[in-house]
Amino acid sequence: TKSAEEKSTRVPSRRGTCWTIVLATWVATHVLLFWSLVRRQTLTTPDAASHIPMGLPFPFLWQDQAYYYGFEDRLPVQTRFLAPQEFVTHMIWPHYFLDLVLVWGSLLLITLLILWVIQEVRRTRRTGS
Repeated sequence: TKSAEEKSTRVPSRRGTCWTIVLATWVATHVLLFWSLVRRQTLTTPDAASHIPMGLPFPFLWQDQAYYYGFEDRLPVQTRFLAPQEFVTHMIWPHYFLDLVLVWGSLLLITLLILWVIQEVRRTRRTGS
């Protein structure tokens, strides 16, 4: 059995661990979502450059690069997210929040399942069964 002091110091550390997991998965989610913007896309027609959807799993941003890739002799080309100051960029907020929830929820669930498995393995090793 543990004393009251040992128990009281252990509770905040678990709380801190929970917040660390939540924060780490939140940061990883944003990194993954913004990393999905640099995924290269192939343009095969000049009109495809006027509405380039970007972001995964659901496109949450589109960019108009029509005047940049408007020459048929340059097609097909591969493109990715370009400077929003120079190219018209629109954010699709419902898709962004949906992606945010899906990716963060998935990462959080996977992390918690891994931690649960680790805890169960440690528990079975302690009991010896």
